[in-house]
Amino acid sequence: MDKKPKGIGLFILISIFLIAGYFLLRTVLNSNGEIFVDSFPKECEVYLNGSLKGTTPLTITNLTFGDYELKIIKDGYEDEVKRVTLDRNNQKKIVMAALEHATFTLQVNSSPANAEVYVDGVNKGLTPVEVDDLIIAKHFIEVKLENYAKWTKEISETDEINSITGNTVALDASLVPSTASITINSIPDKAKVIINGEEKGTTPFVIDNVEPGDYQIEVIKDGYTTYSEGIVIAKGDSVKRDLALTKAETFLMIDSDPEGATVFINGTNKGGTPYAEANLSPGVYSLRLVKEGYLEYSTEIEVFKGKTSEYSFSLLKLS
Repeated sequence: MDKKPKGIGLFILISIFLIAGYFLLRTVLNSNGEIFVDSFPKECEVYLNGSLKGTTPLTITNLTFGDYELKIIKDGYEDEVKRVTLDRNNQKKIVMAALEHATFTLQVNSSPANAEVYVDGVNKGLTPVEVDDLIIAKHFIEVKLENYAKWTKEISETDEINSITGNTVALDASLVPSTASITINSIPDKAKVIINGEEKGTTPFVIDNVEPGDYQIEVIKDGYTTYSEGIVIAKGDSVKRDLALTKAETFLMIDSDPEGATVFINGTNKGGTPYAEANLSPGVYSLRLVKEGYLEYSTEIEVFKGKTSEYSFSLLKLS
């Protein structure tokens, strides 16, 4: 009768040990956890206790319970550090990181000063100027000053910004005086361009490296009224004229063989042949051609409205 209770007690004791062992084993087997990491922007590098584990979004598994330091890194953004604890009550952790753009300060100086500074097309003031809170990325810098060539610089995270000291990029723009230029277009084109009495070419016409000073410009085309203008050019000026030439009401052309005869119209010296003049009043004029070594030639010519009055004369050589 005494053996039966002893058998029951032993059974109960064994059962308790088995149950305790099961829970102990379960506790041991479940002593690992995991961390899921995501970020904005994506594809940030994730370091766990200083060791690179991959890029976001990322799940790190088989982590023993304990304390961890996560560092989320991406070029052009401020690093973000998170601390995570895993235990039986917190076996899975979700970490979300919103990284802030890294910024720097831009200092721009120029020689001479008081030049306009543009960053990515936006006017930031006159030199010397300081521009704060620029994100670390590619930027296009322009420095402009009247009568000086534009100074430009492109900075990016791969050069100046990565090598900055004290979170500041300093630029010094040495401005170069720009040369003056004259551009003349006309309708119709192929009009002669005369500058200070010297023929320089035909339209469309461009001349660079013009010295500062006073200039007299004439644009001449047969059958059209001559355009004439006096201009003053300063260093760095760019003068441009787009001209619609006016058709002349009258146009007189006189030539001689040989050329170079002096033209007198109604007794007034008009210069040498070939000779052209627009907008003479219609009518009859006295003409005299004089050239050394040739017989003087005199006649009358008529200028007609709305058409070109063209004359050519052969001079007789004196024996």
